[in-house]
Amino acid sequence: MLAPSPREPVLSLCLVLAGALALPMGLRAVNRLLPDEGVKPSYLPSVETPRGREPFDETAAADLREARPDFFIIGDSMAGTRIDPRHLSRRAGKSVAALLAPGSPVAYWYLEFKNLIVDNGLASRAPSAAPALGWNVQAVIFFFRDDQLTTQVQVTPGVLDRVARDYEPEVDGVVAAHRLGAFSGVHRAARSIYQFDRTREWLEPRLTRAPVVVVAPAAQRVEFLDTVNSQIFPLERLRHMTVADLPEAALAIDFNSQVGRSILPEILRLGERAKIRLAFIRVQRRPSADGPPAQPEVLTRYMRDLKAYLEEHGAYFHDDWGDPDQPLAMYADGDHLVREARIPYTDRFLEKHAPIFR
Repeated sequence: MLAPSPREPVLSLCLVLAGALALPMGLRAVNRLLPDEGVKPSYLPSVETPRGREPFDETAAADLREARPDFFIIGDSMAGTRIDPRHLSRRAGKSVAALLAPGSPVAYWYLEFKNLIVDNGLASRAPSAAPALGWNVQAVIFFFRDDQLTTQVQVTPGVLDRVARDYEPEVDGVVAAHRLGAFSGVHRAARSIYQFDRTREWLEPRLTRAPVVVVAPAAQRVEFLDTVNSQIFPLERLRHMTVADLPEAALAIDFNSQVGRSILPEILRLGERAKIRLAFIRVQRRPSADGPPAQPEVLTRYMRDLKAYLEEHGAYFHDDWGDPDQPLAMYADGDHLVREARIPYTDRFLEKHAPIFR
């Protein structure tokens, strides 16, 4: 048998590299042929190329301007399964609105605070040029888990669309700072050259629908997808899990090294400039049958530093960890509470935190 030529491995490697370069450039050529309706420059230009995106939710902004709430609850499903805003409004005698988005990141909360409250005319001492309505929200209450406020920085493209304006320099700066050092420049250059964000936008749905082409006739594909999504895999049919949807805090967390690279300072600066009091409630994660969840010393130290930092900046802080009124029986899946627990939790919340609502 003849031995392979020494040039053959080199030639094969060159062909692979050429293909790796040519294929993305070919996809970029396809991008140029697509209609550019809805394609706009990103509000995070350091980490995204222009893409199609959902518009800002002007309806929600208008509704809030009309309602002019006194207080806001902001967070993800942790707040949604704990606080009943209507019941809280009745009990407190003040108007309470909830801006809740399951699975939303901290950057989403910041943009809700900025664009739906402060820059939406609901702060008479707003730092922006938005016309004030002669109304100032009294307080905004954020619900969070563990180290979420300082470690949850990266965002998935499109997640922030409905609450972002055309350019969000504060979020852009924080997210860009979390790219991998010198490699962040390489990543940014590759995004600009290959436009893979734009490619993903049209390619991903086609790949997702590809199996339907095989199993359903053309005239029945839309109906088939609707049946699968609405009857076979609806949210309420998913199996309840005890595992939380957000991982527990890392064993090496350090508040002081993380806070400066997070969006939390921007939240506090915005509240201070708008003269809106901020409150932060750490929810208790899923307890055991014997009591509250285990909390390592590093997390205890983190919470102590977080509390000191928030209070130094004039914010209110409370930690639900160890609350005897939140036993395991109150929990559904993960860290969510059962529906029946919302009213009791809301009542106790008002009793424990009455100074917020004065």
